[in-house]
Amino acid sequence: MSTGGSREINVTPLIDVLLVLLIIFLVMMPIMIRMETVALPPHSDSPSEGLTLELKLHADASVSIDNGPPLSRSEAVARLRPQLAAAKAVFVDSADGAPWGDVVAMVDTVRGVADELQRRELQVAVRLHNQ
Repeated sequence: MSTGGSREINVTPLIDVLLVLLIIFLVMMPIMIRMETVALPPHSDSPSEGLTLELKLHADASVSIDNGPPLSRSEAVARLRPQLAAAKAVFVDSADGAPWGDVVAMVDTVRGVADELQRRELQVAVRLHNQ
């Protein structure tokens, strides 16, 4: 009355292989993670007036420079050009729900104007606010 063999699949080798792969991935994960260094400006107690500009993008595609009146994009770029000569950094703010494509386009525009003015060291950052 022998059955001649079992009809069940032996999963022990599969589990062994999966455990070895899991251990390999756990060991390799810290090596594969890239560390990004962030250069922070030195701390200064003196106010840095005029060193930064703030561009605020509104949902209606208008732009305000340093909390000024809303301007169209072309007017904002024309007014921004002389101010970029003395600026150290530009912050693009999108607090009121401006589309992300407009934010990226404004960052590209600021970088393009800075390149025209030979200001490649100008820092451009995006500020995001929770709504």
